[in-house]
Amino acid sequence: MPQTPPYIPHIDLLLQALRVNRDRLNSKSKIAIDAKLLKTLMQTMVASAPFSEEFYKQNYPDLASANATGQIPDLHQHFVETGYFEGRFGAPPSVDEAFYTSTYKDVGQAVLKGDVTSGTEHYLRSGASEGRIPNEEIRPLLEAWMVVLRE
Repeated sequence: MPQTPPYIPHIDLLLQALRVNRDRLNSKSKIAIDAKLLKTLMQTMVASAPFSEEFYKQNYPDLASANATGQIPDLHQHFVETGYFEGRFGAPPSVDEAFYTSTYKDVGQAVLKGDVTSGTEHYLRSGASEGRIPNEEIRPLLEAWMVVLRE
């Protein structure tokens, strides 16, 4: 069955909820946002992120067990509503091992010492939350996000 695409309200409705006008979106000013609205917007974004049920089960045994017993019937829904906010990945990240371990010498050393099995393991554990770049192709996108996040 095809999945229903996420609904995103019209910009005017969002701006009304945020109590800002269009011009303010292009300014450097800060705005307050209702936490529930922010979470809903983030869930809409996360719903379109890559998701692999097999990966999710394999990497999160607690969720695989809860799924098997029926406590969590829909793992994708869990990812969108809860998992992402817990820092879980919905699908395997595209980590270029050679790029990652050579760009981040500490990771290369950790792999050699056996502290982590791979650059991918490091990225899943902490690299993503540290803003590390998993591969050269994604560099411009991640760097653009980091500029916005650091403003």
